[in-house]
Amino acid sequence: MKLYILDFGRIIAPKAWIYTLEGLEKISGAMMGHLIVHPKDGLILYETGIPPNYEDLWPKVVLETFPIGEYKKENRLDVILSKIGYKLSDVSAIILGHAHLDHAGGLEFFRGLDVPIYIHKRELEYAFCSVATKEDFGAYLPHYLDFSFNWKVIDDDEIELFDNVFLYHTPGHTPGLMSMRVELKEKNFLMTSDHASTRDNFEKEVPIGFGMRDFEDWRKSTRKLKYIAKKYKANVIPFQSHLGLI
Repeated sequence: MKLYILDFGRIIAPKAWIYTLEGLEKISGAMMGHLIVHPKDGLILYETGIPPNYEDLWPKVVLETFPIGEYKKENRLDVILSKIGYKLSDVSAIILGHAHLDHAGGLEFFRGLDVPIYIHKRELEYAFCSVATKEDFGAYLPHYLDFSFNWKVIDDDEIELFDNVFLYHTPGHTPGLMSMRVELKEKNFLMTSDHASTRDNFEKEVPIGFGMRDFEDWRKSTRKLKYIAKKYKANVIPFQSHLGLI
């Protein structure tokens, strides 16, 4: 089994979104995903990035608040897969850590392919409700919550979805966020999605600021992930591992 880190470009956000008690100074962070080449279950994609036509799909207020700092041809999901030696139709399963637009946007690439999309039940419920009521406007967008997609709901606190691929319900940033642990032959890797954008969020338990939906859930999930990381001696990969002020 192989694990690839995918570079989907960079997004710019207010620093207060990443760290609590910070101001509106802008910060640039890498958008990441992961691809598992599984010996039995094929290509498994964790997070999908953004679509090439995001400027046409995203509301103006989102583009102004969270502009894309870098998105070149080499950051497109289809191009990334091609460089590794695969195509979009080779993907056998998609796992969404959560359904925010910079994580679920790449679902645009999979329209009509009927690939299973795994998402936590609480996340799908919250996402659909947010779109319907506009209470979390911009974070979730209706065209990524299409009924035609092959949604597969997970309602477990912890599950080995595929051999050596484990998902953990870690709410806080969103109600249904799922972190993922991949057990390779010699190493374990723990991907936090946006539960922890940076190592300070994870190691020092610095809350994620305006990106928070429930602080108490986030605190419990952080300690849960720390326990998992220690137990399996896992290499922890926060979502925005590379940040820089602009």
